[in-house]
Amino acid sequence: MEKITEFIATYILIPQANAASEQLLALIGRVNEHVINPLIVLLFTAGLVLFIVGLFNFFSNRDDSEALDKGKRHMLWGIIGMAIMISVFGIMKFLTGSLGITDATGNSAKGGSGDVSGLISNN
Repeated sequence: MEKITEFIATYILIPQANAASEQLLALIGRVNEHVINPLIVLLFTAGLVLFIVGLFNFFSNRDDSEALDKGKRHMLWGIIGMAIMISVFGIMKFLTGSLGITDATGNSAKGGSGDVSGLISNN
């Protein structure tokens, strides 16, 4: 009976647990690549647009002190938003690289293997 339990644990349970964890890491990598990274880019773009609107408000209304203050606030919050999005992107790259999570193409978050032989067709 002990040999049967050892056989089941060694050859059936452990490989399936390993395969499940690899599938989970691949899923997290796909979510990161297709949802989180585009969201970070979108929010960074929103911060950039807010900064540009602030610049426009600041330089177009030099006589109105209220418009100057509004432009300064928009520029400040645009810079803060872009800094936060850059930090979030860096944190995500660090986490995915530390955990060895791969993206949907199978490349590691650390930059991949650099092997493009599978991408070139010989047709």
